[in-house]
Amino acid sequence: MDPLLEQWQKDYKNATPKLDTAALLSQITSARKKQSIKAWFDLVAGTFVSLFCIYALIFEATSTPEQVLYAILTPLPIGFSIWAFLKRKKLIKSNILDVNALLLFKKQQLINQINYWRLNLIGCSILWAALCITAAVSVLMYNHSTIWLIQLGIGTLVLILTLTRYLYLKYHLKGKLNYIDNLE
Repeated sequence: MDPLLEQWQKDYKNATPKLDTAALLSQITSARKKQSIKAWFDLVAGTFVSLFCIYALIFEATSTPEQVLYAILTPLPIGFSIWAFLKRKKLIKSNILDVNALLLFKKQQLINQINYWRLNLIGCSILWAALCITAAVSVLMYNHSTIWLIQLGIGTLVLILTLTRYLYLKYHLKGKLNYIDNLE
């Protein structure tokens, strides 16, 4: 046999990660299914939240500032949902040709996840701030305190959960990326 070919085969085997590709491919397939379900759920949830904002704009807003606030907030949930849907669908449709592509898919999935939760945190923070402003105006000017305090409490809980999830993922991201790098 040709010594150059033997050296090339040896180098190729040394450069190829030694891992269970069938298990990794199974994980990727499962992740794709989950991402697809999450993508559709996000899209539907964003649509419902935007529809609720339209409902609140038409039927619940009692002042011009509330109407303006609901009008500004209406496109945000559906816009974010469409963005998340397209990102997830792009990741799902990516082609996987070899082990390195599988590992790259896993890396991209982690990076997309942290970006998703960062934008989710920013969006929740903006919505929470808008809710605080609306609640303050409603309580101070119109004496509608009970419903706004309940909504503010729920909004605060959602913001805390989103922040916790983002910080958890951010804390573990580097370790997970290093683990994938060590497999290569």
